[in-house]
Formats: sequence, structure tokens, C-alpha cells
Amino acid sequence: MTTDPDRTAERQIPAWASTVGPGWAALLDQLHHDLTALDPDYRIEEFTTKLGGLRITVADRFVDGEFDGEFADRTAALTDVATIASEHTCEDCGAPGRIRFRGDGAFTWMRCLCDSCRTRPQAVATPAGSRPAT
Repeated sequence: MTTDPDRTAERQIPAWASTVGPGWAALLDQLHHDLTALDPDYRIEEFTTKLGGLRITVADRFVDGEFDGEFADRTAALTDVATIASEHTCEDCGAPGRIRFRGDGAFTWMRCLCDSCRTRPQAVATPAGSRPAT
């Protein structure tokens, strides 16, 4: 997602929440709340999923031209908690889950899913404007 760095709201957790499954919404809400308590103008530098979990980096903060190491340590601790929680929370429904491989061999990826969501049939992507074969 490309955003204008001058627009703080577009550089915070809610701007990226729709890029992951709804099961992680509570994790992201809590992280946003905790980061806002540290600094209402915090900015996300990187937000991605990798190896079945969240990977979030908060931009460094400078106070009077000096790097704020305490802020960096505290935000890293908060994002680490969210990362670990995401690796044990189903991305689809929010139930307890674990990282699993999904795909058909040629296109395989890792997602954290519960037993129920893991066994649910995968949606088949079709090109825009086309219909699935009947």
C-alpha cells in the first residue's frame, strides 16, 4: 500500500487492517491502541505477512534531533507481542490456530489457521470478468 507520509492516519494500523484476514482484527486493534498511547502520531514503516504471521515495523522517532531509543524499544516489544499472537491466532476467524501450508504445490503459502478454517475449501480465484467453468 502506498501512502503519503504526511498523512498520519494513512500510516497507522487501521490503514492496513483490511489487507489481512478478519481473525487478526482484535490483535491489530490492540496494537493500534497501545501504539497510540505511546505516540498518537506513530507511523508504520512496514506492514506485511511473512511465514504465516504479521511483520510490523514502527518508524523511528526523533525528539529534539535525537533518536528516541526508549520509544523504539517499547514499539518493538509491542509489535513482537502482535507477531507472536498472530502465529497462534487463526487469520480467518480469530480462534486458536497454528501456521499451516496452503496451496496446490505450485503455489504454496503459509497461513495461521485453526482446524476448522484449515479444512474449509479454498476459494478459487478467477480472472476479472470471467466465469468459473460449470
